Amino acid sequence: MRKQLTDQQVEVFRERLLRAAEKLFAKHGVAGVSMRQIAQALGYSQTAAYRYFANKDEILVAMRAAALDRFCEHLEAAFDPARDARKNARAVGQAFLDFALKHPDTYRLIFFTENLEEAIAPRFAATVTRFRATMTTYVQALVDGGHIEGDVKTLAETFSSAAHGIIMMHMSGLLRTVRERDDLHLASMRLIAKGAGMSSIPQANTKKPVRIAAGRSVSRKT
Repeated sequence: MRKQLTDQQVEVFRERLLRAAEKLFAKHGVAGVSMRQIAQALGYSQTAAYRYFANKDEILVAMRAAALDRFCEHLEAAFDPARDARKNARAVGQAFLDFALKHPDTYRLIFFTENLEEAIAPRFAATVTRFRATMTTYVQALVDGGHIEGDVKTLAETFSSAAHGIIMMHMSGLLRTVRERDDLHLASMRLIAKGAGMSSIPQANTKKPVRIAAGRSVSRKT
């Protein structure tokens, strides 16, 4: 008779399985990894993996939700309610870029994964709601402070879409340095903010150019 695991033991194993799956997905792609491979990476049988997740899609949605939560925590840490709203906007925008630079595989998992099956997608919805609320918070502060005007949701999605587009260019090698990436991001923020009525956005901290190989991201502190 198989020993009954405690809730804590189940959670620990699920976390181990998710970490193993994330490494395999990053190396081989989601389509190139099977449940058997994920289980074998931990020294278990495929049957053992199915005790905790019904299929690979359930593993994927759990991974994406956890990854997006980490991304939200990174963005939320950049927001300081006591700071000027414009400086917060700059800080959150920079945090958006920096997360993708430091954790490219995690960022790809969040944003470059195909849509989930309808039966599973709702489990990811709560995390998506958190992300949207996180992005809306600093934009709401800009509107409340009289710095910009417009629909908060639309403005938040516009800012995040611009940042995401720049990250895609950076990851594909079209932007060769961190300086190019950050300068383009600041310029795009200024254009969006100007269209919404803001006169200026604080300058970014100066960074030395860092050469990035096409399709890869490297972080260097100065």
